[in-house]
Amino acid sequence: MKVSQLEKKDFINLEGNIYQVIDIKHTHLGRGKANVLLVLKELRSGKKVEKNFKSDEDVELVEIEEREIVFDGVRGDEMSFKDEEDKKYILKTKDFKHLLPFLVNGNKYSGLFFEDELVAVSLPKVVYLKVISAPPGIKGNTVQATTKIVKVENGYQFKVPLFINEGDTIAINTETGEYIERVQK
Repeated sequence: MKVSQLEKKDFINLEGNIYQVIDIKHTHLGRGKANVLLVLKELRSGKKVEKNFKSDEDVELVEIEEREIVFDGVRGDEMSFKDEEDKKYILKTKDFKHLLPFLVNGNKYSGLFFEDELVAVSLPKVVYLKVISAPPGIKGNTVQATTKIVKVENGYQFKVPLFINEGDTIAINTETGEYIERVQK
C-alpha cells in the first residue's frame, strides 16, 4: 500500500515492528515530490515516533484483531493474560512496563493480536483504582495546589490532592499517569 493511502488508526509493519498511525501530515516543497510525515505509535513500547516518507513509497499494512483479555498477573519477567477460553498469553514485562501502573489482576483489557499472537494491550483512556494507603492530608498553606502520594490496589503510587483518603477510588489518565478525579460511590 502507498503511504499516501494510509489513514489514521491503520497499522503498519516497519522493520519488524508494528506501528499504529496516529497522525498524517502531507508536505510539498517547491518542485520536488510530495512527502508524508507519519506520527506513529510503536505497539510494544508505546513510544511515539515521526517518520518521513515519499508519497509514492510502499508500506506493509497489517491486520490487527482486537479481543478482550483478562490480566492474570506478573510472574518473574513476564506478564500473563488469558482470554475467555482460558488460553494464556505472555508478554515480556521489559517491553510493556509502561502498562503496569494501570493493570489490575482480574480486570478486562483490549488485546491487540497479529496473526493470533498477542502483540500489545490497549488501555482505556481512564482507569479506576482503589486507594489502599494514603497519608493524612496536612492542612496549612494551600495557596498552591498541594498533593500527596498514595498507594493503589495494584501496588503503584500516584500523586493526588490532599483530600484523597484510604478506600477512595480515583480516576487516572493512562496517557499521562495523572490524577483526574475522585470517583463517587
